[in-house]
Amino acid sequence: MGKLKIYKLARKLLFLLPPELSQNISHFFLKLFSGFYKIKQTHLHVKGMRIKNRLGLAAGLDKNARLINEFDNIGFGFIEVGTITPKAQYGNPKPRIKRLISNESLLNSLGFPNEGVKAIKSRLKKVSEDICLGVNIGPNKETAPEELVNDYLLCYKEVFEYADFVTINISSPNTPNLRSLHNIENFKAVINAILSERNKHQKKPKVFIKISPDEQSNIYKDLIETINNSEIDGVIISNTSNSQNLKESLNVGHLPGGISGKSLKNSSNKILKEIKTMINEEKIIVAVGGIFDVDSYNEKFELGADLVQMYTGLIYEGPNLVKRIVKNDKQISSNS
Repeated sequence: MGKLKIYKLARKLLFLLPPELSQNISHFFLKLFSGFYKIKQTHLHVKGMRIKNRLGLAAGLDKNARLINEFDNIGFGFIEVGTITPKAQYGNPKPRIKRLISNESLLNSLGFPNEGVKAIKSRLKKVSEDICLGVNIGPNKETAPEELVNDYLLCYKEVFEYADFVTINISSPNTPNLRSLHNIENFKAVINAILSERNKHQKKPKVFIKISPDEQSNIYKDLIETINNSEIDGVIISNTSNSQNLKESLNVGHLPGGISGKSLKNSSNKILKEIKTMINEEKIIVAVGGIFDVDSYNEKFELGADLVQMYTGLIYEGPNLVKRIVKNDKQISSNS
């Protein structure tokens, strides 16, 4: 029996269990078997960022940085962990993930469950320099709106030495007040604090902004104009969608949380295309949302992405999808 058939059988069994439990079990098997997927990769540079290939793991699957080596083994070219907050927090009440199997999508209202930056930092210290590591940071749920900038700054100070890039998450729909940081004055306060801190040190990881797919065009225009006039290195497009129209079309309009997976692809691609026309050429665009095969991966580059990340596609398709995409990426082949 081939690896794909084995995975599909295992997925069928795992999908009988609650999503978070099945995810924990799949992580256990990843630890046991990821080495069988390991292939030799050389490095390439994309706008100054050293990676193994152009397909990365999106934040959310490895919240506590426990599986970095395993995700590297299965072929990801760069790995983003988190979202990490200053203090450990449980997140929102369970159940907080719903599978939308017929649409190959997920609805999640996790709310940044993680062990806190101090605990996770001890793992980041051990990561091989061979791995391109991103750290996604955010505020604790109970942090007052006027104190959000301090949470980001605290996390940045703890992790920057170990990161190739740090992502400022201003776009999860599951943390109160977070998307208020798309307001330009609030946004400037956060990025100015982070960039000021970065400039104090010799180690300067790239800084990315992870944005929402649910804003109006004028919001994106102001954000990108601010990013263009700053030392921010790039954007990640996009986070999960809290669009009521989208959720109602999937019969989950009455539930909290954001949509990821195939159902997110069209809105994420639309914003990717829009932002590509606004952003300076030297900025890095990382696209995420709806990557389920080689064609959807290539489509992101056709719309202007420099790099691509995957989350939900891995849950539905398994590790072989990573291998198929990397194997068929002509740019990777030409740089090997």
